[in-house]
Amino acid sequence: MHIYVDDTNLAELWYSNILGFCRDEALYFWFEQGGPLILSNHEASIALFKRKFQHPGHTVAFDVIAEKMTTLIDNLNKNKINFIIGDHDISMSVYFCDLYKNKIEITSYEYDLAKKLIKSEK
Repeated sequence: MHIYVDDTNLAELWYSNILGFCRDEALYFWFEQGGPLILSNHEASIALFKRKFQHPGHTVAFDVIAEKMTTLIDNLNKNKINFIIGDHDISMSVYFCDLYKNKIEITSYEYDLAKKLIKSEK
């Protein structure tokens, strides 16, 4: 996933603190050569590109196990990040934006458990 940011250092810190992404050291040479900064979290990877002319407008979506929803909500609250909950009858989602107004959706398809856990967080 390509994510355009104004400051790669701040964005790396944000994606690390909020979503648990870490720098992919094997690909850091690419960033040093002017390419994107690659961050990974288990099987998911994102590429942070220095924004030039791109405007926010896409949603980055991640599928997680239900138990991760409480950790996410706690982390968003702790960092004073506004979010909304979406109940889609087959999945539960948490929607918020990164510090560059890129939209993020975290979804769990373990509907019943996710709904129960999210209700306990409110």
